Amino acid sequence: MSLKKRTVSQFHNEALPDQFIDGLPHDFFDHGGTLIHNARNQIKVFEMNGNPVNVKKYCIPPIINRIFYSYGIRRPKAKTTFVNAQEILKRGFLTPKPYGYIIERNGLGLITYSYFFSEQLADVKPLGYDCKDKKLITAVANFTAKLHESGLLHIDYTPNNILYREENGKYTFYLVDINRFSFRNTPWPVSKLLNNLMKPFENDDSLMFFVQEYAKARGIDGNKIIKHVLRLRHMRNRYDDFKANLKKIPGAYLFLNQPLSRKK
Repeated sequence: MSLKKRTVSQFHNEALPDQFIDGLPHDFFDHGGTLIHNARNQIKVFEMNGNPVNVKKYCIPPIINRIFYSYGIRRPKAKTTFVNAQEILKRGFLTPKPYGYIIERNGLGLITYSYFFSEQLADVKPLGYDCKDKKLITAVANFTAKLHESGLLHIDYTPNNILYREENGKYTFYLVDINRFSFRNTPWPVSKLLNNLMKPFENDDSLMFFVQEYAKARGIDGNKIIKHVLRLRHMRNRYDDFKANLKKIPGAYLFLNQPLSRKK
């Protein structure tokens, strides 16, 4: 592939030497690193000067988004993640420390692959889709309420994007996959959050308990919103099933994201 332009932005960090940046993209495939995620996007962990570095490689976007990203109509995901991470940390919440990003373009100026590199967290777990631990769910609810009251909204607030560490019975939460995020300077009203609240849990019992605990943390009546959140959750489940079937249609990837695991 002939590259026309390569945009690099990074914080000075000894964990991220210049030769590592210069070696991408070829080193991503050919040299070292541990592959920890291999789907639409890929994630590898590299050891740099004794420090683990997380590198996320974003797939080539679907054609419409690709045009938007390439000509400045929308900000590319790697850059957006880099910017959002700084804002999240600035506001007192946690996400892996951002180190930098790379955006690559072909000879026509269209974005191809992009990379975001950050701190690799140790001893954390994803919330997971089958969480039924009421103590943990209560902690997630309180954290979510604090997040929303502080004006932060994680659009993709799904179980695998909420990481936690438990120490001495207390939980610390980290947010990942943060390219879709909204910030405001006032609390988010609950009326605008019903779709967001249905995302962390798929099990109806866990979801209802989460909503009740969230409502309690925000001083509202959970019974007034539970049925709406459950309805949205069930609608989302049907949509996910439809989308999974759609992806089986030959050629569908041309209008969706091109998965990096697709064999050339």
